[in-house]
Amino acid sequence: MKFPQKFVPHPNLKRVYYTYLGLAAMIPLVVSLIPIFAVAAFAPAMWRAAWAFLFLPLIVTIAVICFVAYWIQRYYKSIVFTLTTDEVMVERGVWWRMKQVVPYARVMSIDVIQGPISRRYGVGSAQIYTAGYTGRAGGTAGPGSRGAESSIWGVPNFVEIKDAIIAQVRLRPLFGAPKAGPADVGSDILQELKRIRKELAK
Repeated sequence: MKFPQKFVPHPNLKRVYYTYLGLAAMIPLVVSLIPIFAVAAFAPAMWRAAWAFLFLPLIVTIAVICFVAYWIQRYYKSIVFTLTTDEVMVERGVWWRMKQVVPYARVMSIDVIQGPISRRYGVGSAQIYTAGYTGRAGGTAGPGSRGAESSIWGVPNFVEIKDAIIAQVRLRPLFGAPKAGPADVGSDILQELKRIRKELAK
């Protein structure tokens, strides 16, 4: 993979979100339809007086579903991933824009996650973990025992992205500290011996 690399999630990420929306909307839709069918079947005399109140929960549920469907479109368009030679950048947000920057020198590990619905649509996520980060467990998708500081999700080549980031991480010492070579170690020992000699001379 060449750097810098700027890309967006696969369009199938919207299908993943719509599937979650459909599953989440089933219960409120059924609950709002039950009173309508119950009154129509067992108390038709009450229909004329109560129909407006009976349809109100259904109308509210449909309005919420339409709003979330609209938000999914906007949210998908807001997501941008950027891999540079030094860091990972994730930008997202419909009304409040967020930008996460994770230098490769801070990365401790990367997990790849692909749930059943994401697998059905051929996308997955690469979750980036850093030392000492205590964000929400699981990052942006899937279960986890610790929080991912950032994540690249909704992409089909998530394993390739993980390997590319790991390759960049291995080129850098942890937290950007310079690697100590043999000459540096020898110099440190010499300085320490000189300090001890001065202390003894006193």
